[in-house]
Amino acid sequence: MKQLGVGPGRYVAATAAGLFAVPYVAGLSLVVGLPGVDKSGDAVVSFLRDHASAIRLQGLLVAWGALALVVILAYVVILAYARDRLQGPFAHVFTIGSAVAVTEFSIVTWFWSGLAQHADRLDPGTARALMDVSSMWGPILTVADVMVAAPIVLAARAGLFPRWLGILAAVFAIEQLIETVTIVGGPGQFISPGGPMNYDLGGTLFIVFFVALGLNVSFWRGRNADADQLR
Repeated sequence: MKQLGVGPGRYVAATAAGLFAVPYVAGLSLVVGLPGVDKSGDAVVSFLRDHASAIRLQGLLVAWGALALVVILAYVVILAYARDRLQGPFAHVFTIGSAVAVTEFSIVTWFWSGLAQHADRLDPGTARALMDVSSMWGPILTVADVMVAAPIVLAARAGLFPRWLGILAAVFAIEQLIETVTIVGGPGQFISPGGPMNYDLGGTLFIVFFVALGLNVSFWRGRNADADQLR
């Protein structure tokens, strides 16, 4: 079977890392100050009316970024199963976590973009209820992130990924595990569902980790270069 160990194919994951980061950062910067769980339904409707176009554009950028994210994850899965850099149950945990993460991004984009579709006709109670549902996306996404990061930590300890990536994965996994407290966080707090811990801290680490993962797949050759070639 033709190998992608050299030539342009080797850099697909690195390219995907850039194509993932740019639309995600741009999309998140388009819509800031989302109404927290402490805001009224009227405040939610007002926000959606004021930012309807930006929210829908954000949905487009997230969709593009998701395509690139899938490429990164697919390359890691290839390494997991074809080259044994992730082995046994942990390889399956990584795969399941990857699928869950991408699915959750798709679902929350449905909610945000759908709310912005007819923002001028939204009922405040309905808008608040649907925004409450979407606010739980970040807290629940943490579980999928731990499923993705933890196997990388273990593989790095075995020398199958670089040490720096293992440290980054450990920081990401620990932060995401702590971030599960946002599921029960109260209104107006740092740990509120959909609050600063989810978006500012967790969101930044999410982007940094997956960009690093994509770059590693392309550029780190490990102790045995042949073991890192993608078949």
